[in-house]
Amino acid sequence: MLSVCGVNCATDCRAYKTNCEGCNELCGKVSWAEFYEREDCPIYACVLSQGFSSCKDCGKQPCELWLQTRNPEATDAEFEADISSRLRNLVTYLSNPFRGVIT
Repeated sequence: MLSVCGVNCATDCRAYKTNCEGCNELCGKVSWAEFYEREDCPIYACVLSQGFSSCKDCGKQPCELWLQTRNPEATDAEFEADISSRLRNLVTYLSNPFRGVIT
């Protein structure tokens, strides 16, 4: 499953299926949002407020919001790899409707 920001929950998210059922299933109300003093993921909220189905529709990724929601435990190299993976996922999965679906 691909989240609105390009994270493949099943392979890229350590919290998936342990304390998170997935961004889309939770409508962005992920447990880690509390670190941003929010009830929902800021990226998920942005996508919805713009009327988009994913960050790909915006065309500005990686945007400032992506940078602001960086995992503070990630090294620079890990963060860069995460951004690259998410961008690749948005292009690959969302360009081919048979490879991935945002539900």
